[in-house]
Amino acid sequence: MHALSAIAALLAALVPVARGADSYVGEPPGEQPKVHFAIGNADPRLPEPAAAAVDFVRDIKPLFQEACFKCHGPEKDKGGLSLATKARAMEGGDEGTGIIPGNSAASPLVQRIAALDEATAMPPEGGRLSAAQVGLIRAWIDQGAVWPEGADGIDPRMAKAASHWSFKPLNRPPVPDRRDAWITSPVDAFILTKLDGAKLSPAPPAGEEALLRRVSFDLTGLPPAPEEIAGFVNDSSTDAFAKVVDRLLASPAYGERWARHWLDVVRYADSGGYETDIFYEQAWRYRDYVIRSFNQDKPYDRFLMEQVAGDELWPGQADMEDAVAVWTLGEWQNALDAFPDMLEYVRRTDQVSTLSEAALGLTVGCANCHNHKFDPVTQRDYFGLEAIFAASETWNRNTGVKAWGKGERTAYRAMRHAEKPLPIHLLTRGELTKPGKLIAPALPAFLPGGGALPGGPDEAKQRRAQLARWLVSPQNPLPARVIANRIWQWHFGQALASTPNDLGTQGAPPSHPELLDWLASELRENGWSLKSLHRRILLSSAYQQSAVRDLEAIAADPQNRLLAGFPRRRLEAEEVWDHLQAAAGTLDRKSFGPPFVPKLSPEELQGMYDLENKPELKWPVTPEQNRRAIYILNRRSFRFPFFEAFDPPNTAASCPLRQTTTVPAQALTLLNNRIVGGQARAMAARLLREAGSSVEAFVKQAWRLAYSREADDGELEAALQFIAEAVAAHRKSGAADPHPTALVEFCIGVMNTTEFIYTN
Repeated sequence: MHALSAIAALLAALVPVARGADSYVGEPPGEQPKVHFAIGNADPRLPEPAAAAVDFVRDIKPLFQEACFKCHGPEKDKGGLSLATKARAMEGGDEGTGIIPGNSAASPLVQRIAALDEATAMPPEGGRLSAAQVGLIRAWIDQGAVWPEGADGIDPRMAKAASHWSFKPLNRPPVPDRRDAWITSPVDAFILTKLDGAKLSPAPPAGEEALLRRVSFDLTGLPPAPEEIAGFVNDSSTDAFAKVVDRLLASPAYGERWARHWLDVVRYADSGGYETDIFYEQAWRYRDYVIRSFNQDKPYDRFLMEQVAGDELWPGQADMEDAVAVWTLGEWQNALDAFPDMLEYVRRTDQVSTLSEAALGLTVGCANCHNHKFDPVTQRDYFGLEAIFAASETWNRNTGVKAWGKGERTAYRAMRHAEKPLPIHLLTRGELTKPGKLIAPALPAFLPGGGALPGGPDEAKQRRAQLARWLVSPQNPLPARVIANRIWQWHFGQALASTPNDLGTQGAPPSHPELLDWLASELRENGWSLKSLHRRILLSSAYQQSAVRDLEAIAADPQNRLLAGFPRRRLEAEEVWDHLQAAAGTLDRKSFGPPFVPKLSPEELQGMYDLENKPELKWPVTPEQNRRAIYILNRRSFRFPFFEAFDPPNTAASCPLRQTTTVPAQALTLLNNRIVGGQARAMAARLLREAGSSVEAFVKQAWRLAYSREADDGELEAALQFIAEAVAAHRKSGAADPHPTALVEFCIGVMNTTEFIYTN
């Protein structure tokens, strides 16, 4: 008997399917076949296995459902263990494998349900299984734990996902068959169908000046020049607006404006944040890569692939190392020199979360500590993506070594293959100190084409390449839907599905699902061209509506989800800065290169935290002061104070949409900020040069520069009266030449109106 006990112990330790902490979960190459055998009782307290053949569906599944599913079923996986499906049950939980086919005596599940230790007995309270029931489960395990195909319990997350709109295959829906003079684009047919259903009508067309201002800020982030306004208003051709759209899309300013949208989504900044806020000296190269990509109308699928794996797919090609640098620019505690494993873990967590939200519109990061509570994303899916990034490392192109820590303040960060991929373990509750099973690199299993990556001798050097190909593959329905939804949002101020980073089951459903799928299909069928998609949207009657809605539409649809009128939009922080410079005539249109750093007042510098008490190290003012806002230094620990009033993006994580608030700080900033005062003086000087001695011409040109339109008679009269009264007041106070001061005050007033910071 001593020899039998020794053999039993040895076999229990060597069962290949046990999948302990040093074996892969997934289907990596070379997985050994299951071995089935039966062993006598390892503990005499265990009930004897049943003698008869056991059927899972008839005998075992009802026991699991009755006694176990409350904590370990399809809706809950306490301790990481679910007995709802074969894959999940055999995988085990946080503490390892629970079922060892062929060896019930060594299976932790049996030891728990037999209550050998009261502290770990299952179920913990009431409903304990009888000795006969434990014997049935023992016999089932000893007979090989046969779990027939189709016998899984129903996972409500999977059932819901099967019918969820964003997970369905992407098929081009038919355009509604409508005959209406308002319809100038397929986009309009979808919009009008919804309006008809709500018994609403579209708003009238926007005026020419309002439409030009709208599309100019939309595509370039800049106001139209006075000569452009005159040219459009006087162009009576049927394609006048189409020509404007083409001109703006061809402008270098287009890439600068639309790159800013993408930089929000991928949490771009020039420093690492936290107390050290390490400067990413070469981060601007990624920013410039994005600007060039938009201006070149780089196909979106190629754009995504380059950022995920440009160095693997097109090694040696220009821009590829800059493209993948996006994964080196997160908000990370770079002071963790003494904890390199923790720093790598933080980095991978950020990479997986940013990738999934930006490209897939899914909150995969929620599965870091446990299976996703709502979407069919498992913890194994999450760590499978981590394992893809674990084959790469961040390195300093200046020195050729890994780039981490306080000593790397000026590192030129890029991605490259690690000499040896880091092993990725499923972490209990996401805690680095509690590693479980080893995880193979894998794509989310519930999506088409998901699952473990195929192996091979160069597998570690192609993990991100395989991820990139899968992202834009025809069977993956998400990336096209995600970017089409974002493009609509960036044109209309609100997305069709209003949670653009979460198109999962908890995200908001689209207001116009057929339109969204039509746009996504249109994008793919036109070579993933974003400029082509812009034209489709901008040339629609829906885009060219007035922003003035009637009372009936406001009452029936307060949020304007049905678009019976164009949504009003306040300029973003960067647009306000650019508009001030453009109106003043001071805007420096130089493109690309390192960030510039505006001057700050002593009071503004007081808000900067610096370990060395030397703010100039973190905010080194440059000679350049009037470039476009996208080129301003973007630090995580100290944001440009002027932007703070106008809701800049949160750079700690992917920012799918910016807040739009109306707060006193905005008026106070525009009224008192020295930058605004300087631009007002420059604007007054410009107007004097262009208008000469005519105060009326001065005012009219001010209206064109500030509001992109002509002043009406009432506005002209009020402006002239304001200037006259200001001149009189300054003369009365003893000013030798009151006119310049009065004109500057007038320009400050023009810049402080709502219309200056809104498009209509």
